[in-house]
Amino acid sequence: MALRTRPTSLLRTWRRIAWGYFVLFAIGVTWPVQALVNDPEVLVFGLPIQMAWTVGWLLGGLLVLWRLEAARHEGRSGRDGTGGSAASTATGE
Repeated sequence: MALRTRPTSLLRTWRRIAWGYFVLFAIGVTWPVQALVNDPEVLVFGLPIQMAWTVGWLLGGLLVLWRLEAARHEGRSGRDGTGGSAASTATGE
């Protein structure tokens, strides 16, 4: 059974998740945490582990931002009932 929430509540939740993720991202890719994965001999998908660590954080950030935008779009379409994009709403089309 799917949990149904209001679009504004969903957007607020994803904003909090995004803030939390990017704070952890900033901590995870800076010294001293980055130094914990600094071993050039270990390879992950052919990349040194330090580079794979950073790529993993970037891909995670992409997913978080993608989901945040989806929640933002759901909130916008739920508010006016049209489901239109921001451009069509701004121009009055």
